[in-house]
Amino acid sequence: MLSAPLRLLRALARDTRGLAFIEFAYVLPVFLGFGLVGLEFTNVVLARQKTERIAATLADLVAGNQVPPNERQMGDLFAAVPAIARPFPFGDDGNVVITAVVGINDPDDDEIQNKIAWQRCMRRNSHASRIGRQWAGSVDIADGPGVALPGGLELGQNQMVIVAEVFYPYRPVIAQSIVDGILPEDNLFTEISTFRTRGQAIMNVTPVSGVTTHSC
Repeated sequence: MLSAPLRLLRALARDTRGLAFIEFAYVLPVFLGFGLVGLEFTNVVLARQKTERIAATLADLVAGNQVPPNERQMGDLFAAVPAIARPFPFGDDGNVVITAVVGINDPDDDEIQNKIAWQRCMRRNSHASRIGRQWAGSVDIADGPGVALPGGLELGQNQMVIVAEVFYPYRPVIAQSIVDGILPEDNLFTEISTFRTRGQAIMNVTPVSGVTTHSC
């Protein structure tokens, strides 16, 4: 006859009621890992889409004006950016730059070049435009340097495009290690959208008394 300890060991060896829990314990971390990685990747895609939408929306709204926008209207556009970005926070480390580029004949070489007519920023001294800066050396924009547009676009005389650039630093939901290698440097999404003006070139932004110019 088997002793009581041996009978207990044999009974435990035949008992399979806990196998499913053991397998579940092994598999659960794998499923959780895949789920968290999928969540982070989905969040990255959605944040990128939001950044693209901000750029396209603002460029289109400004380009659709039949008369020059004023400073208050520019401020309203910038104030709407956090609402467009929801549920992603658009904090003080992000920026939006709107640039009006027009084709102007450069008297020095008698060629039509892309010149910046005006530029406005959501936040000053934050993520400068990759198109260039507004010429401040004289009142004649023809004196300013020529600038390159996305896709090598060359404008004709008095043709204008509105360029909206959005700079959005992405904040990982789960961990930075998950997005390393798939995000740009410093996790900074940079999107640019270009729209031709609907009517004539919008050569200026109308000042409004008591409203601060949204300069860069």
